[in-house]
Amino acid sequence: MAFSLSKLFKPKPTVDASEILNQIDYKEGTKYAVCATHILYADVEELGGFPYLKTVLFGIHEINIKRTGCTISFIFKEGKLTLTSDNTSIESNQIQKSGVYYTPVDFELSEDESKKLQAEKVIEVVINYKKNNIHLKPVANIQES
Repeated sequence: MAFSLSKLFKPKPTVDASEILNQIDYKEGTKYAVCATHILYADVEELGGFPYLKTVLFGIHEINIKRTGCTISFIFKEGKLTLTSDNTSIESNQIQKSGVYYTPVDFELSEDESKKLQAEKVIEVVINYKKNNIHLKPVANIQES
């Protein structure tokens, strides 16, 4: 049995997070918006007759928020809709030590906001947590280009 120092100190192959993001096929949501480092899945759902926005963010940032929650803003051609997260505690889960994180967040949504979100064309989506912003482009806009 041979012992090799070159094998022992050989760098491990690194996996690019963007490759992993491109392989994600999340079945429980609709792919809504993307950027180079994140994918947002979003759906309007109902619970007890009240609508809410169910989102899952896949990306390279680990998000751990204890008391402040986060916001999501939908920017339209004329105006903006900002929603606040249901929970003030939000936590990401790493996907099999890959450097990619899965962050589920639900947002409060009124009937009027739900109709506006479904009727108007969204130009950009911005997720804000702590002092960070993630800017995403809707998939529908990318496919039109």
